[in-house]
Amino acid sequence: MINELKDLSFLELFILNTITYFDVFDYPLTLNEVYTYLYTGGMEGSNYSLEEISETLETSEKLNKIITTQGGFYFLKGREEIIQTRLDHYNLADKKFKIALRAIKLLKYCPGIKMIAACNNLAYFNAAPESDIDLFIITAKNRLYFTRLIVTLIVSLLGLRRHGNKITDRLCLSFYLAEDNLNLEKIKIAADDIYLIYWLATLYPIYQRENFYQKLINNNQWFTRYLPNWLPRKISYRFRVEDNKWSIKAYKVKEFFLNSFLGAWLEKLSLKFQLAKMSPDKKEIAASKKNWVIISDKMLKFHEKDRRAKYLEEFENKRKKLLDEI
Repeated sequence: MINELKDLSFLELFILNTITYFDVFDYPLTLNEVYTYLYTGGMEGSNYSLEEISETLETSEKLNKIITTQGGFYFLKGREEIIQTRLDHYNLADKKFKIALRAIKLLKYCPGIKMIAACNNLAYFNAAPESDIDLFIITAKNRLYFTRLIVTLIVSLLGLRRHGNKITDRLCLSFYLAEDNLNLEKIKIAADDIYLIYWLATLYPIYQRENFYQKLINNNQWFTRYLPNWLPRKISYRFRVEDNKWSIKAYKVKEFFLNSFLGAWLEKLSLKFQLAKMSPDKKEIAASKKNWVIISDKMLKFHEKDRRAKYLEEFENKRKKLLDEI
């Protein structure tokens, strides 16, 4: 990164990093978002105030060659159209969140559920019209497969599961994590896996118990080195699912059931059934250990077309081009 500075200050480069990355997803940023998501590449001591960032955006001659502002948003010059894109996508995300909420109000009764979060673009309200609804689920330890089986069954009965060509407004259930395996640093595809960093930073926990969102963050403090101004999300009441007296009572029964011999037997049965049904392609990619598809008793991740490398390359190429224009 230092070799690319071209007389930019570190703060100028960090601002460029941040606005450039979100431009990949047609997403202009407010001043507060530039501050919150300021990407420093893990450089220690890179703590900058909102005032410093605001002043740099206003006065930097180099940044003003490539970055502009309009309607309270900052974005790359010539990209004014993404303001309307962001506004349109916000309205679409609102609709998709309501679909997710409808399903999660039932899923909270599933045995083994610790947290259900919206992830990827939906998590920061940047949903395209044709997009699905990506969910990330944390389960009780040693109950990953049984929980996935019940979740899949309920979502299928609701007619909301993504499969085949049925994608738009369907729930994508492609990432499960057991509660005793919360550190995701090991699945990075590069030293600076920028997509994974922002994936964690933008997660939107719709339902949780036992404060599992904070437990996830505590186990992934490594990513905050890259985003020193970031703080855990504050979840709007409109977009979260709470427990009620019935789900609390059901949880106590489920915990007793899950910790029994019968719970262990059902987990083994669920594991055998699901492994038998998994496609050879998934198993082959998992065996390659590329972190696209992961099949274990503590993580199920099914991203045969993992786009993290693509987004990283697009970000780096775009940044290089912008630096050449300064």
